Amino acid sequence: MTSPAQAQLQQGDYKQSLQGLNGVFVVIQIVDEQPDGIATNSIEALVKTTLTDAGISLQTEPQKANGDANLSIVIDTIKQPQLDIYAFTVEVSVTQDVRLSRLPNANWISAETWRKTLQGITSPDRMDVIPMALKQALKYFVTDYRTMNPK
Repeated sequence: MTSPAQAQLQQGDYKQSLQGLNGVFVVIQIVDEQPDGIATNSIEALVKTTLTDAGISLQTEPQKANGDANLSIVIDTIKQPQLDIYAFTVEVSVTQDVRLSRLPNANWISAETWRKTLQGITSPDRMDVIPMALKQALKYFVTDYRTMNPK
């Protein structure tokens, strides 16, 4: 018998901010505990495969001409030893250079312009829920990216 697992989506996307992006530089961070089954290499492979399959260019470094766009992947896990569960958050976000419209001569600043966050709880025997949550968040990114940048 497997333990129950769940994830919940939080809104916070602005797909119009993805229009005209010709690719992204990917940054991956696993915060707090890195539970068995969640490795940076496997998360990186999942992200790169998903984006490449969707036809989204992966850049080896942020491109100034592309607004220094970064796709940030953050996986945060916290073990609750009393209950033998993990609380987790998976966040996929885009940061890029922007300028305030009311201050057209202001300097460019880096700001988050798009985000999807999934939160959930899982047991040690269901760590597959975390990559599944990441796949779901990436699916939202790919859909919004493709809506604003059709092939």
